Amino acid sequence: MAGGGEMGALMRSMDWSRTAFGPVSGWSQALRSAVSICLTTRFPVVLYYGPERALIYNDAWRPVVGDKHPWSFGRAGTEVWAEIWDIIGPMFDTVFETGEATWSDDQLLPLNRFGYVEECYFYYSYSPIRGEQGRVEGIFTAVAETTQRVLADRRTRFLRDLAGRSIEAKSTAEAYAIAAEVLAGDPHDVPFALLFTLDADGAGLTLAGHAAMPGAADRVALAGDTADDPWGLRRVAETGTPVLLEGLDSLMPGLPGGPWPEPVTQARVVPVIAGQGGRTSGIAVLGVSPRLRFDERYQAFCEQVASNLSAAVSNALTYQEERARAERLAELDRAKTLFFSNVSHEFRTPLTLMLSPLEEILAKPEGRVPPDDRALAGVAHRNGLRLLRLVNGLLDFSRVEAGRTRAAFRPTDLPRFTAELAGNFRSLCEQAGLDLVVDCPPLDALVPLDPDMWEKVVLNLLSNAFKFTFEGSIAVMVRREADCAVLTVADTGTGIPAEELPRLFERFHRVEGARGRTFEGSGIGLALVQELVRLHHGSIRVESEPGRGSAFHVSLPFRQSDAPADLVEGPSQVSTAVRAEAFVAEARRWMSGETEVGTALDLAATRDEAPSVPAVGRILLADDNADMRDHVRRLLVERGYTVETAPDGEAALAAARARRPDLLLTDVMMPRLDGFGLLAAVRGDERLRDLPVIMLSARAGDEAKVEGLGAGADDYLTKPFSARELLARVGTNLQLARVRREAAEALRRANEGLEAEVVRRTAERNRLWETTNDLMGTAGLDGFLKVVNPAWAAVLGWNEAELLERPFVDFVEPGDHAATADVVARLARGESVSGFVDRVLTKSGGRRTVMWTAVPDPGTALFHIVGRDLTDQHRAEEQLRQSQKMEAVGQLTGGIAHDFNNLLTGISGALELLESRIGQGRYTDVPRYVAAAQGASKRAAALTHRLLAFSRRQTLDPKPTDANRLIAGMEELVRRTIGPAIHLEVVAAGGLWATLVDPPQLENALLNLCINARDAMPDGGRITVETANKWLDGRAARERDLQAGQYVSICVTDTGTGMPPDVVGKVFDPFFTTKPIGQGTGLGLSMIHGFVRQSGGQVRVYSEVGQGTTMCLYLPRHYGEAENLDAAPDLAHAPRAEQGETVLIVDDEPTVRLLVTEVLQDLGYTAIEAADGAAGLKVLQSDVRIDLLVTDVGLPGGMNGRQVADAARVSRPGLKVLFITGYAENAVLGNGHLEPGMQVLTKPFAMEDLASRIKDLIGRG
Repeated sequence: MAGGGEMGALMRSMDWSRTAFGPVSGWSQALRSAVSICLTTRFPVVLYYGPERALIYNDAWRPVVGDKHPWSFGRAGTEVWAEIWDIIGPMFDTVFETGEATWSDDQLLPLNRFGYVEECYFYYSYSPIRGEQGRVEGIFTAVAETTQRVLADRRTRFLRDLAGRSIEAKSTAEAYAIAAEVLAGDPHDVPFALLFTLDADGAGLTLAGHAAMPGAADRVALAGDTADDPWGLRRVAETGTPVLLEGLDSLMPGLPGGPWPEPVTQARVVPVIAGQGGRTSGIAVLGVSPRLRFDERYQAFCEQVASNLSAAVSNALTYQEERARAERLAELDRAKTLFFSNVSHEFRTPLTLMLSPLEEILAKPEGRVPPDDRALAGVAHRNGLRLLRLVNGLLDFSRVEAGRTRAAFRPTDLPRFTAELAGNFRSLCEQAGLDLVVDCPPLDALVPLDPDMWEKVVLNLLSNAFKFTFEGSIAVMVRREADCAVLTVADTGTGIPAEELPRLFERFHRVEGARGRTFEGSGIGLALVQELVRLHHGSIRVESEPGRGSAFHVSLPFRQSDAPADLVEGPSQVSTAVRAEAFVAEARRWMSGETEVGTALDLAATRDEAPSVPAVGRILLADDNADMRDHVRRLLVERGYTVETAPDGEAALAAARARRPDLLLTDVMMPRLDGFGLLAAVRGDERLRDLPVIMLSARAGDEAKVEGLGAGADDYLTKPFSARELLARVGTNLQLARVRREAAEALRRANEGLEAEVVRRTAERNRLWETTNDLMGTAGLDGFLKVVNPAWAAVLGWNEAELLERPFVDFVEPGDHAATADVVARLARGESVSGFVDRVLTKSGGRRTVMWTAVPDPGTALFHIVGRDLTDQHRAEEQLRQSQKMEAVGQLTGGIAHDFNNLLTGISGALELLESRIGQGRYTDVPRYVAAAQGASKRAAALTHRLLAFSRRQTLDPKPTDANRLIAGMEELVRRTIGPAIHLEVVAAGGLWATLVDPPQLENALLNLCINARDAMPDGGRITVETANKWLDGRAARERDLQAGQYVSICVTDTGTGMPPDVVGKVFDPFFTTKPIGQGTGLGLSMIHGFVRQSGGQVRVYSEVGQGTTMCLYLPRHYGEAENLDAAPDLAHAPRAEQGETVLIVDDEPTVRLLVTEVLQDLGYTAIEAADGAAGLKVLQSDVRIDLLVTDVGLPGGMNGRQVADAARVSRPGLKVLFITGYAENAVLGNGHLEPGMQVLTKPFAMEDLASRIKDLIGRG
């Protein structure tokens, strides 16, 4: 049975008569077929045959049996699977008895195949093998081991359960407890587990949970001798690195093995990483199943258990931290509320003391207070009232939030009270060009409410409507809806975006970017309104659409039962206009700024005394607070600056573009366009880009200042600020601006000169870019060219658009794609590339060889390239090489002509003298002339052989050879050849390995090396021939261009002149020689190199000028004994032919046929001649006895010798063939190797060699 891989070879080598199967010759056809299918299929298959259930299996099933192979091959199943026979034996019996197939899926089979009982799972099917009589002879079993899949599924379920259950943990103790509970549920993978928490100081461990270890210690100290730490906990705690403990059965006998009877011998100790900084917070000791190998999968599973446990502990710590943080925030919120509710006295007392004196000053007659002082007092009084309102609102909100405010309900005429409150805004609306519509008809019942709280509700809603309404109307309406009175305050203002409506009543929330009369506001007005409405058991809702306005609807309950029990009976109170004074006064201040846009007021002109300081610059001031604008403007004007004011960023930007100021002084928070938006617009405007900008803001702290300066401001001033600080900052920035302008002018003049230089150099670069023949450009790591110079079109033919629209690899020869990708990867890593050569496709279909230099562009995904076209250079180099080769051929021809002329002269002269002496009857000198002719012909044959060897087409006849014996046999020849002036030393290694080579070729190679060594020592010297066994590892083999392995080395060392490196590099080149014409062909070393490489070896040269040369041949070791190489017998003693043996000679050269026929007849053979292949084939297809075909390889008539032999073997399969050839024909002879029954003999040959070959071939039959 052929094939079958390793098991097939093992089966063919076995003596089956010693097994339960018996001799192969007695096997049934069913068994043979089953074995054939088993060995050739790639699926794991095993055959159980006969009563012994003996095994035959294929290569794919072989891993299943483990270390029992090859002992198990052919052995009885009861012996091979003794440990599981109780499981599979009954199944076999059932199949044998019933003849019905059966199967099992993921069957647990505890196999002992690697020296321990292993938890294994298999899918297998048992199919009966029926003999010729239909009886079941065996079982055909297809097997697939599913152990890894079963383990993976089980472990995946465990990890999913561990992760899912761990989510429930709210503390680290609970996380460890849950993990211990889940671990206890998978004893197959974790027979036992110990979970420890690590002390914060690392001094010890506390048991936090366990599985199957009820007697574990609750506390483990990490200080002390390591002998007290059998679990290796100290090492894991210190390094955070997992540890595998082994030999636990001797340290701690009786550790639980889970479901298995064997005790645990290994445990994996892993750290639990949790908390900040990734520190070790605990350790888990996980028992390793005694029936599983601790491999990479098992290790990964343990690490995943530790990872899940780490995640559970981290989540529990995070939960605990978040809960503590929430409690701290709640405590902070309570403290804040308590603080605001308790500081009412501290806030209002100083405000009272500030407002009262101011009111007294303002109440004095006109003449008693100077106008400027009265104006200053008015500013302070107005802003004091505003501050009082803000403080009252903040305190009201904090009291409501703290639950310390209770409504004092009174039955109230809601429409009348509401209309009176709305009337306070009528004159203000008319002044702003707005219609105020008050529609509050009487209701049929009073509404229980707190008048003070209701006043704040109505005034806040009206103030809010006025702030965001610039045209149209504001409407106040009261209606009854079911059991509620509903107040609606609607406007036609800017409206509110839909995404902002859900957060509108949140405290401190403000709609970003909303257009209003001012940007000022605390963000608690609407939040306070909502809380006050809730105190009335009412509700508030809003409807709004951007650009169309908003409507707030407040609902209050009507009936007395809806009011609280402490309702105060009595007449309703009606608010007075005094209550609304603060709201209306502040709204009026929003109006005052609208008339100031774009005006430049010089307050100094209105004063009694004008300042003596002249104006030193124009300043644009932007602030939405009118009092702040007036205050800052006054300070700057008094110093002599010209000031222009604007109430918001848009107005300021328009003023700056209309007339550029020397400095911009802007608030941060303003309507329409805030300070940062104004700054961005200024910096983005070409005319205003270098304008000095100082930002004013109430946002204190370094972060606010860094943000302002980072946005492009020149300076940042925090409110409140002093007049001196403001003036100093303004003066400094104006002075710096002047310095910058002067420096910019100087720089501009310098740049003009630099620009001219840049233009000149750019022109030079452009000339180089346009005129160079080198391919220059820029490409990207995305694989596309970005820009190319005109040389691309000139050299390759592609225009720029074609080059840029396709990936540059499309223009590269496909064979160079991999190398190009490697270069791009190097550029992506930031490496520069030079000297890279590839072939680039031209548009005409040609190829150009280009050498590239490429440099990455730092910080970008680009790289710059320069390519030089080497095609013409390579063509010139190729022409030079061809010229050199022709010169070498000429040198070779001269050498060969000289050698052959000498040899032909010797042959022809010897033959002429031989003819003359025979004619004269002088026979005494005949042997001398014959010897001379034969010597010359042998030298000519040797020269021809070297030519064939150089071509590396000679047919080798490799034989197991002992190099020591071969060298010893030719030692005398070498000594005669090198002469007495040179000492020869042979160092033969003991126990030298055999090598598989052609012995004559090796002799010729060694003789050549010795002759070359002799020629390198004209004054005499020493030649050493040394053999050795060499075992080359990967590195040593790569240095010698060989495969790693065992080699026989033969080194020839001389003490001659040596060779320089340039000569060493060319010694194996054909025709290369350092000798003059006529003294060498240049083929010797090339022949040696070709022969050794053809034999699977290598030649290495080690030489140094003045120190000599070493030539080493490395030949592969042959595992076998060397053959004895006996000399060929003399023709006189050649073996004689047997009776009737016939040889057919086919050769187109009559002289060769004559000589061969003469030799054959002298030896007693019958010889038949044929001049060509057709004639020879005609003889071969007849009934004539032919014992041997001797044929030339090259024959006329279209049929060569090999074709003749192949055609003859169709009718004569066992025909012996001897090819004789004057040149190599490996293509005909099968790449240098002959088929059985064929040999080759190279012309010229000795007649005794021919006789020996003929007898050898015929005798083998």
